[in-house]
Amino acid sequence: MTAIAALIAATVQEPSLAVIQSVSSATVPSTEQIETGRVRLPSGAEVVYRIRLLPLASFPTLPRAVAAQLDQRKCMVPQTYEARAPENVVHGALERKGSDDWAVLCSVGGNTILYVFFQSQYAAPMALRHQRNTEWLGSEVVGAYGSAWGISLRHPSQLPVGKSSAFADRSSLDHDGIEDAFVEKSSTTHYFQNGTWITLESPN
Repeated sequence: MTAIAALIAATVQEPSLAVIQSVSSATVPSTEQIETGRVRLPSGAEVVYRIRLLPLASFPTLPRAVAAQLDQRKCMVPQTYEARAPENVVHGALERKGSDDWAVLCSVGGNTILYVFFQSQYAAPMALRHQRNTEWLGSEVVGAYGSAWGISLRHPSQLPVGKSSAFADRSSLDHDGIEDAFVEKSSTTHYFQNGTWITLESPN
């Protein structure tokens, strides 16, 4: 079924969210939480959204040092409306060829941050960008809205190159990037080179 994605550009009511109610507690929820609320779409229609948030325990392959940093920040991992298995945690060589790095979407209090953990400094994650959980919503079924923010790993052979890219060819691409997607709408790829992040526009 064709996916329907809606960029939210109007007033969002405060969500009723189990995880928000718990962020002031000493521990992060250990089970799946659901963020719900109502939002007004650009069309003027007011719809209900339901965003699934998974606990860190759903990602047992996370290195202990990375999980500790996420737990300290009271993170839960938002899932897209298309999710069929735990997602939005990626593992690859993001700093340089052969490095063992991670990227994670961390949701706290109705907002999500894209964190990157380089193996060289697991204790000092980088916050690449952030937005409200309701900024990007989408649906496979009309009326059933959920998160449309997804991240995935892009290997060098998958990175966009050409006249419209920061790279004319793949000769200087030797490690992975992070695809940052508004599901079924658009995406960019974040690539780390020479100590800085470069954003590559992906073809639609």
